Amino acid sequence: MTGISTLGQALAQIGRIRDQQILIDTFSTQLATGKKTQKFSGLGQDVITSKRARADIQSLENYINNIKNADRRIQQTLDAIEAFKQQAENFQALLVGFSQQGVPQKGETVYYDDPLTTSVVEAIPIGLDSSEPSVELETLAEFANNVFNTFVDLLNIQEGDRYLMSGAETRTKPLADTSALDAAMSSLLGDWKNGTITTDQFMADLNDRTTSGGNTDALTDTIVGFSAVLSAGNVKSVYARVDEKTEVDYTALATDDAFRNILVAAAYFKNENLGPVVDEVDPNTLAVITEGAPGANIDEATDNFFAIFNNFVASINEAIDDIDQVRFKLENARVRLDSFKTAHTNQINVLNDVVSEVEDADINEVAISLNALSFQLEASYGVTARVQALSLVNFIT
Repeated sequence: MTGISTLGQALAQIGRIRDQQILIDTFSTQLATGKKTQKFSGLGQDVITSKRARADIQSLENYINNIKNADRRIQQTLDAIEAFKQQAENFQALLVGFSQQGVPQKGETVYYDDPLTTSVVEAIPIGLDSSEPSVELETLAEFANNVFNTFVDLLNIQEGDRYLMSGAETRTKPLADTSALDAAMSSLLGDWKNGTITTDQFMADLNDRTTSGGNTDALTDTIVGFSAVLSAGNVKSVYARVDEKTEVDYTALATDDAFRNILVAAAYFKNENLGPVVDEVDPNTLAVITEGAPGANIDEATDNFFAIFNNFVASINEAIDDIDQVRFKLENARVRLDSFKTAHTNQINVLNDVVSEVEDADINEVAISLNALSFQLEASYGVTARVQALSLVNFIT
């Protein structure tokens, strides 16, 4: 039994053993976790360095997350725009092939011969005895009807419940309803055929998208079917915050001229009032049964029909080129986003090195220290055991 004279020595030895056990626990935890301490307070003066570095890493990771989200949305938008362009090119090719035929309407020619000029046979071709369209015109109208719906779907591209071509109005469908466009197109076709508006006026109505120039019959964005906020033209752009001072604009709007003009062209060729191209005429009475394009004879009507046709061909050609400008803008935005992402990633690697230098334990050094401390503790236990076993007899012997 320990005597009173050795109590202080025993307590001191117990304290030393406790300290060694605490160090062993610390080294064991460091060996298992690779960290010097499990609490920031254990870092001492380095705690400020660690917290600042971690805060900067978190901030940079948030920016990288913003960049990834924006990049994903840009890619989806680009995919939709590329699909839109491909369909527009198919439409363009069909129009080119169509333009190479004659009057795109079935039936026999009906001629007019002035009965007052018996000595002269005028034989003026004033129409056809049928309003049935040619196979080529039927094919064109059917394709336009199908591709129109495809165009609408592509402009309404979504990521979840977020519309990607509505600017900052991401909860608003950019192209909601096209019934007004169909009605307006039917009305314009009727006015053109009956001579209420000229061919030039008809083209102006089709090409103009605002009434500000005095054209009250213009196909405005509202008539085309674009949402109120897009039609108003004051929708805000979409930005990705890439650092504390910089935002990257990656806006693509469904109301861009390129998309709008191709959409209107498809609406024209799919309209049920498109045909006939020339008047359907009763061969017996020479009465007009169904009005075609305006003109005193087949040639004039055909010329007027193809004037509108060629107007759309030119519009589509220009629109396809303009689509590339929209894509170019988005690709530029992606390049900027990627440069910021790369810079942030490099900065995070630097900051992780700072955190590692402050927080990480040297595993080899810890293992050596733990091994040495284990021997010391074992020796301490041995000394303690011998001290505890001392007696007068043992001391004398």
